[in-house]
Amino acid sequence: MSVAARAAAPPPPATVFPLFCGTCADAPHWEMAADLEPLMAEWLGAEETEETRGQTTSLSKTEDLLEMVKKLQKEGSLEPQIEALIHRINELQQGPAKKGSSEELGEDQALQEAMYQELDSLNEEKVHLEEVMNKKQEALMTLQKHCQERESETQWLNAKEQLEEQLEDLTSQRKDLWEFRVLQQRLTQEISTMERSKDQLLMERTLLHARLQEVERRLQMAREAQSTPGNCGLQIELEKFEGQSQSIPENQSDREEAGQEERHHLEPSGELPGTGMPASPQGPPMLTSL
Repeated sequence: MSVAARAAAPPPPATVFPLFCGTCADAPHWEMAADLEPLMAEWLGAEETEETRGQTTSLSKTEDLLEMVKKLQKEGSLEPQIEALIHRINELQQGPAKKGSSEELGEDQALQEAMYQELDSLNEEKVHLEEVMNKKQEALMTLQKHCQERESETQWLNAKEQLEEQLEDLTSQRKDLWEFRVLQQRLTQEISTMERSKDQLLMERTLLHARLQEVERRLQMAREAQSTPGNCGLQIELEKFEGQSQSIPENQSDREEAGQEERHHLEPSGELPGTGMPASPQGPPMLTSL
């Protein structure tokens, strides 16, 4: 049974012994009444000295005594003194019952008050714990939001680093491609220049070969004419042609040296051969940053 139910329940009714009446006409049973008096005195004395004992033992003795009184009542041997004892028994029985019920009720009320106080303290503690839990939940939500922001920022930084690395790779590849194209263009220009020089040299060689043949023909004619007397003018012309034939190889070597010097001057200046344009000294065009 709960504390509230026990407090609200009425106290148990006290057991009341019925009053037994007798007459003085039952004189033959004086001996049984005399035997009952010491038993009643003994029971009352034991009940007064041992009130603190269990209620079960007292009830059992009371029931035994009532059985004996009922037997005497049936036989008609009760006297006024015994009736007084019975009243005394009823009073004694009602007293401990009321006292026990009032004590039990007081204990129940005290227990109920203690339980209510404990319930109030538990409710206060519950409210306090709910407030603490709400604060911790708010702090947890704030931390989760902060963690999500940090994760987003970290992802953005990683993506930015990857883009920068890709941009550097593309810039390096573009620079290498530009250098390759410049070198290819330079080589193409040099090859064209060398081919033109080769064609020019071949033409000069052909001309020189033709002139040499002409000189040899004239020399042959001069030798033939020299063999005849009185041809001093022809001898002078022969010497002149010999000097010209010796100067032709020298002019050819001078031209080759001049071509080499021209290529040597073009390379350090950074100009593209045959164009006169600078070979982009600023370097390859850079990719615009994302």
